[in-house]
Amino acid sequence: MKIVLSFVATLLTMNVAFAQAALELTEDKPSALNGIEFSYTIRNERTEETYSRYEVSVVAQNKSGCMLIYFKKEGDNLNSIFEGDPSAIARFECTNATGKRLTSKGANVKAKPFYVPYTVNGSTTKVEGGYLLKNGSRVSTDLIVIVPKGERPKFKVRPQDFAELTD
Repeated sequence: MKIVLSFVATLLTMNVAFAQAALELTEDKPSALNGIEFSYTIRNERTEETYSRYEVSVVAQNKSGCMLIYFKKEGDNLNSIFEGDPSAIARFECTNATGKRLTSKGANVKAKPFYVPYTVNGSTTKVEGGYLLKNGSRVSTDLIVIVPKGERPKFKVRPQDFAELTD
């Protein structure tokens, strides 16, 4: 048990997350990078006098064949790209969104936390070790964007790198 905790502690101190360059997306056509498939789908649209309003779902799906793990690291300044959210798999940005009328310009998709056992004085508790995206699993979030009338939303995604461990 001590060996496992030492291994996990070592991994937790490693810097395994780096920001990737932005990847341009095409509506309803997934794009893959490092085994993660990114896409967005327009679920609803409405055109007003001067703008178009869209309800959009953004999705990340692990198709790498491996479980993707991001280990938490204190003071990781790369998280600022993802609005300080260490669980963010990727940041989707609508490049032509106006942000008006309390709508979004982008959103994060997030991995699920994982926990490791930690024993002190014979008492075992679980401590959050980081975040993971299992092979084949999919995470999504919905957002509303407003773009100039006559335009469709255009998205780019900025993924976060993960350490790869086999299932």
